Amino acid sequence: MADPAVCSYLTKVLCSRGGCVRLSELPDEMGLSLSQLRQVLEDAGQSRFLSARRGGDLCVLAVSPVRLCVRQVCMGCERLHLCKLNLRGRCRVNSCKYSHDIFSETNRKILKNHELSGLNEEELCVLLLQNDPFLLPDVCGAYNKGGGACTLNDSCSRLHICRYFLKGECRFPRCKRSHNLLDSLATSLLISEGLNQETIWNIQAICDARIAAFLRDLRIPNCAAAPEREYPNAPPKNERPTVTLNPNNFVKVDQPDKGVKRAPIPPTAEKEKSDDICLHYVWQFCKNKNNCSMIHYDLPYRWQIFTNKGWKDLPRREEIEKAYCDPNINSFPALELDFVTMTSVIVPIRRLSTVSSVTKDPKFVMTTKWLWYWKNDLGQWIEYGKQDKQFQPASLTSDDLENLFLADPNGNIQFEAGSQKYLLSFKKMIQTNVNYPTQREVRRRPKFVSAEDVKTKKGHAAAATTTPTPTASPVSIPTYPPNWDNTALPAIGYAAIELNKGSPEFLKIENLFQLTMKNYKIHKIERIQNPSLWQVYQWQKEQMKKKKGGQKIDERLLFHGTSSPSLKAICTDNFDWRLCGTNGTVYGKGSYFARDASYSDHYSQAKEDEKAMFLAQVLVGEFAVGRQVYTRPPAKLADVLNSYDSCVDNTINPSIFVIFEKHQAYPAYLIFYREEKKCILS
Repeated sequence: MADPAVCSYLTKVLCSRGGCVRLSELPDEMGLSLSQLRQVLEDAGQSRFLSARRGGDLCVLAVSPVRLCVRQVCMGCERLHLCKLNLRGRCRVNSCKYSHDIFSETNRKILKNHELSGLNEEELCVLLLQNDPFLLPDVCGAYNKGGGACTLNDSCSRLHICRYFLKGECRFPRCKRSHNLLDSLATSLLISEGLNQETIWNIQAICDARIAAFLRDLRIPNCAAAPEREYPNAPPKNERPTVTLNPNNFVKVDQPDKGVKRAPIPPTAEKEKSDDICLHYVWQFCKNKNNCSMIHYDLPYRWQIFTNKGWKDLPRREEIEKAYCDPNINSFPALELDFVTMTSVIVPIRRLSTVSSVTKDPKFVMTTKWLWYWKNDLGQWIEYGKQDKQFQPASLTSDDLENLFLADPNGNIQFEAGSQKYLLSFKKMIQTNVNYPTQREVRRRPKFVSAEDVKTKKGHAAAATTTPTPTASPVSIPTYPPNWDNTALPAIGYAAIELNKGSPEFLKIENLFQLTMKNYKIHKIERIQNPSLWQVYQWQKEQMKKKKGGQKIDERLLFHGTSSPSLKAICTDNFDWRLCGTNGTVYGKGSYFARDASYSDHYSQAKEDEKAMFLAQVLVGEFAVGRQVYTRPPAKLADVLNSYDSCVDNTINPSIFVIFEKHQAYPAYLIFYREEKKCILS
């Protein structure tokens, strides 16, 4: 952990010089050696300092999460309460209703909490201006809607910039709205509002970094960052700071089988330029050539560093890869590469690779095999599922964890090893003993493949195409329901397949729905095919079976009503009570499912006279009556170490079920329906 006093002083130095200083100039300013300064920056992390290249020089920027309160009336919060116009020196009101006192008692406390007490008023203004988008001129509402047409064009007094970019929350790696504050129009407007060119550059660099981190958290992290985005409107003299972005990729499905209509692919599933290495190109030949959405490279992995000219390949790629594949190794000193932070000094590096082996059939020999390790008391890294001298092997293997991780990279999963129960956090990469406060580090590293191995695999794969022979593979082939459309199995995300109204599958769901919804007519039913969620659901079922000694698990088809904005999120990421809302938490804080469609209908919101609800497959298992305070199923009285699997309204004839573990449900179908209009004769 970085020394707070040193970090506070470094922030003061940066803000006293406009918020950004060349790294080479800081050692003299700080009275530290370059290596000591680098350690401070590394320990403090990107919540305090960011790096970006400008004109070939590596610069350090001051960042902070402190923000201005945006409420007109506030009874007290953790934000600064100040007049934003006054901070920009533009408040002309004699008796302004907003505070001009930066160092009021309330603001002092907030500044102290953020370790900013040492800044003077001018320095604090610099820090806030380059970090808080609330202080910038308003963005154009017309530009941020629909096709982005603003009738005022160049004479518009508002920023023609993506509003979500400024907040660090834009989900689209190739957003159709501008992410470039350095183009001539945006820069002119910002300068007219009192900002200088240096500050605008700082804001651009910080926004780029926030978007990179946001996208990295949203998608399956295959690397530390991704290629620089081009801004054709930016004038040549305005050099762009480092941009590190990770696209959120989805696979576009092919044409459906006969008798099944393909529903429109959701916007999040549209084909984007991928940062995955093309399997076909590594193996032999890619028929798409330059039109391929993936990267063409001769190895299934690629190491790069960000420079002022974009991403450049690192030398000694096999040596780097071999070191990275060893969980005991944290760095590659020869090139100053840090595998933990994925940086070289403080410059981003990244590892591109082919897709994970668990997402493809074993015939795709160039996939990346990921191995999962935990660290024992002796400092040794043990692969999951393998025997350790001190402990029983975990009930999970590397492939199990990889499937779970790909389905929810920020999630938590529970598992057992002998008599011990553990909780593994993918986000923190920490394994915690549920019964004791013991925590262990977790690592995900690929299996090493040399250039020679690639040549050998090519030879074997080529032979297999002419002489098919059964081969054993450590990767199990995923199995999906027989009624699924095998041409619509995206590697990431989901495909929505509209059912034929005359099919047995449609009629079965319709009958179940109309048991309690006779006055409603189904408009269409979509089968949700999400391979990642399905594999995790099957894994959860197997874990519950093992817990019961191999006995069959109580699995039911249940309804779930929710709001329209949540539909795509559920299809993509599964049911989550925090996303689906908190409607009715009488039986616990979890995801609610109902035996009767009429109950779920109360929570389905109409959109243009049409409603939608899910029919889900739910592993209800053993259940107990729920209570409002429950955040997990209660423990069994006869066995306090084991808990029930779900909660219900009553155990005799339950009609409401609550699950607290998202992997216990799968959003199988999405039903669109509306109330039948009856003809009334007068």
